[in-house]
Amino acid sequence: MKKLSLLFLLSICLSGYSQNMQIQNMINYLRNKDFEKAKVAADAAAVHESTAKSSKMWMNRGLVYKAIYSDTSKKVNALDAEAEEKAADAFVNCLRYDKDNIYKEESDVKAGLVMSCGALKAKADYVYKTNKKWDAALNAYGILEQALPFDYTQGLKRKNITKEYLLFDKYDLYMRSGNKEKSKEYADIMIGMNYREPRLYIDMMNMALAAKDTATALAYIEKGKVVFEDNMTLIGTEIDIYIAQKKTDKLIDKLNAAIELSPDNENLYAVLGQVYLKTGKIDEAEKQFLKALEIKPEFEVINYNLGAIYFNQAAEYNKKLNDLPPNQSAKAKEYDAKVKDYFKKAIPYLEKAYEINPNEKAYSQRLYQAYTRLEDYEKAKKYKPTATKQ
Repeated sequence: MKKLSLLFLLSICLSGYSQNMQIQNMINYLRNKDFEKAKVAADAAAVHESTAKSSKMWMNRGLVYKAIYSDTSKKVNALDAEAEEKAADAFVNCLRYDKDNIYKEESDVKAGLVMSCGALKAKADYVYKTNKKWDAALNAYGILEQALPFDYTQGLKRKNITKEYLLFDKYDLYMRSGNKEKSKEYADIMIGMNYREPRLYIDMMNMALAAKDTATALAYIEKGKVVFEDNMTLIGTEIDIYIAQKKTDKLIDKLNAAIELSPDNENLYAVLGQVYLKTGKIDEAEKQFLKALEIKPEFEVINYNLGAIYFNQAAEYNKKLNDLPPNQSAKAKEYDAKVKDYFKKAIPYLEKAYEINPNEKAYSQRLYQAYTRLEDYEKAKKYKPTATKQ
């Protein structure tokens, strides 16, 4: 019986020694770039009780899998489809089991954690989500969440891997996958923590409208406008709801009352102008937009809206001109003058909008058309649309 006990103890010691050898084998195979054998040794050491909580083992396992996913050879990459997950998880475990803080300052661990988490984040965002692998993406975000307490160098934060960003990533995933219940849950959490992203309010607004729940949609609009008071998607939808409900008079009264309390708030004039614009009261819309621009000349959307009003009036007179019979020369001259006058009025506002945001095609397209109609081809060239590659 005593002999059996000694044999049992000996077998345990030999097993532990064998697994410690696996760690050394892992290191040697990695050094020699024999990634396949390094992976086998890393996997064996990770599941054995004698090495499963070894920081040294987890560090080297992380290095093995980092080498696999970052290698330029497709053959090496193909050794494990989840190399990014396993590398990030390994560096997290290295620091989790590092009770004596031996590896906290280890450069391979710090750099490996940041690099592997960055690679995993990109994989979740651009591979898993794109290919609708929702469970794989959620698993990836879970690993990244576990890494956050070990962001000693703030490297993860610099890569926008934070608690808040990961919450939004999960929210985005639920929205893409059509999980309305989870989408709303995460949206409400993030709205409650004042996460600054207008899409939260817009998505929830649209979801409510799709369910024909205008009361909830308006509630999200009101919350959104507190944070993003000049968001024209929220404002425009609110106006559309009131128009559909035939309550525009109520909205106008509400806005005028607000203007009396805050006469220097350009957003209130902008919204009131939008209400008039959508209800066809162009002259009133023009007045409100001009008041908004007196307060905030750099108001991009309102510069464009005012420019668009004059542009559309020019287009209307241009259509009337084209529809005239040949014998109406006096009327033709009158309409042609109107076209040119309105285009000239539109240009300064459209140019201001373009100056603020030169990437918006709607601005350059209208400027190109206006200058072309005014036969100022030199200025038109600046806004000429570029040919789309086939």
